[in-house]
Amino acid sequence: MFVGCSTLKVDIDYDTAYDFEGKTKYAIAHNDRESDNSLVIDRVKSAIQESLSKHSFEEVSKDKADLIFVYHVNVTQRSDIRTDYERVGYGSYGYGFGYGGYGGGYGTRIVAVPSTYRWTEGRLIIDALNPKTNKIVWRGVVSDELTRSETTPDEKTKYINDVVTKLLKKFPKN
Repeated sequence: MFVGCSTLKVDIDYDTAYDFEGKTKYAIAHNDRESDNSLVIDRVKSAIQESLSKHSFEEVSKDKADLIFVYHVNVTQRSDIRTDYERVGYGSYGYGFGYGGYGGGYGTRIVAVPSTYRWTEGRLIIDALNPKTNKIVWRGVVSDELTRSETTPDEKTKYINDVVTKLLKKFPKN
């Protein structure tokens, strides 16, 4: 899935009343769907684990976790209609008012030229839940325009690690 270019967009939101201080134990949850690519899902989970461990988080069972991280991966075909304007020359002979009476000549006109731009968008959402209330206390969303170029499994893993690292860099530190 995630093989992108430089169109990465990161957005976060969080509960400002929630105290993240001292919350260092976490669990990861993912609701598998039949259409999920298990290779991508496993890479995302590993990237989350690696990123959180660098920030002194400890993975534990759900019943002992301070936070439960849930993630979702989505790939969507998108399109956008864009309008470009071109200047087109044309000839005309017409009547005009002025000192000479009649007038005419050649000129240009502006023509709208619509085009459709299609792309594949990949989106990763990581939620941090308060296990006591089961409510989201932090949400990170990263989206990117995906390319169709063939890459190796190592390149895909590196890209996913980079995406998750950029997203979790915005998570409140202890």
